[in-house]
Amino acid sequence: MRIFITGGTGLIGSAIIRNLIARHHKVFALGRSETSRNKLIALGATPVTGDIHAPQDWCDNLPEIDGVIHAACDFSDAMAQVDQALLDHLIPVLHRMPDRVRFLYTGGSWLFGANSPDQLIDEAAPFDPLPEFRWMIDGINRVLDDDRLDGMVIHPACVYGTDPHGHTGLLATNIETARTRNYVHAVGGNMVHLPMVHNDDLADLYRLMLEHAKPGAAYFGVGINGVSNREVAERIANHFGRADCDIRDMTPAAAMKEYGNWARGLGHNQFLSGRRAAADLGWKPRHTDLETDIASIAKSLDAVQD
Repeated sequence: MRIFITGGTGLIGSAIIRNLIARHHKVFALGRSETSRNKLIALGATPVTGDIHAPQDWCDNLPEIDGVIHAACDFSDAMAQVDQALLDHLIPVLHRMPDRVRFLYTGGSWLFGANSPDQLIDEAAPFDPLPEFRWMIDGINRVLDDDRLDGMVIHPACVYGTDPHGHTGLLATNIETARTRNYVHAVGGNMVHLPMVHNDDLADLYRLMLEHAKPGAAYFGVGINGVSNREVAERIANHFGRADCDIRDMTPAAAMKEYGNWARGLGHNQFLSGRRAAADLGWKPRHTDLETDIASIAKSLDAVQD
């Protein structure tokens, strides 16, 4: 297939590109700067010059494609407007492609409510979004309801892992403070558990959906449940801080003040089910031991620095 991806230089997008190319798909990816385009070339993708903030400048220049993965998100107060404008310009171009386009839109676990471990949330649950991410529902409905697209949606859990540029996703802030200031934060302490997924496992699910999922399908991408934010912080402190690394509990309100309103999600206690993706698509996450993964990330980042 010929696939176009937004967000291709990020932690998720770069893993998707590597995964698709390894399975002999042709990948085109949006790159704003020369640096970004060079990163895409190094991954094996063909860059499309453009910026998600100015879709009118590049959408009409897209090559013929069979599928789209929309994995870009602007974590600013203008997120909703940026995404809406992108779809306004991109969807009409996709309608003009020679064949129907498979469009995989990225939602997220923060579109669903908090819950307890005795009843996992699955794809049948109603939306109950955090306010900062409510706008995604409009994008999801727009893609799924378009009868001229084969729309699908993926809801990733909180993403962690590594990429060639040293990005680590969910773990990044604590890794940085552990290394440079010898402390880590645990939002909500032992009371908050964030479902998690490694970027390489998530890339497998994106590809499987593009290749095999039925139009209209929605899947959760989750590999790990039940590890508290305090436990995650402790593991990062052990691998990246000194022996006396300080582990500081943090309220969700304090996280929002420090990082922005999106950080409300860091205090969103959740447990998700990935059974549907396993049953329908044969998806099987390989990264289910966070301790092993954090140790591997530490080695990987040391190699990047060297």
